[in-house]
Amino acid sequence: MKCRRKIWVYITSMCIVAGLYAGYSSVYGQEGEEINPKKLFEYHCATCHGDDGKGTKRGHELKAPNLADANWQATKKDEELLNSITNGKNKMPRWGEKLKAEEIQALARYVRKLAPKKRE
Repeated sequence: MKCRRKIWVYITSMCIVAGLYAGYSSVYGQEGEEINPKKLFEYHCATCHGDDGKGTKRGHELKAPNLADANWQATKKDEELLNSITNGKNKMPRWGEKLKAEEIQALARYVRKLAPKKRE
């Protein structure tokens, strides 16, 4: 049974990753509404990660990472972000049961935008 669950999680994660790489130009929510990843982040993630991704007092207590840290971002693959959002990690809840795949993809793309841009 555990093996089947692992396979299901793997396949689901790969489907989400494939969708992320497909680069949806516009992702729609319920009834044709466009998904607003910032609002999703503020509602589901900001309690621990803060509006800016740097973390809140509660987030620091729970050891939530600073999502706005360019070094942290550089060490994480898109698959890891998607997996963490979908299945949870440590004290982070799993959102795969409450959010649609498109919303999870939008959140992952939004997290990528929290890191400061490098100057060249």
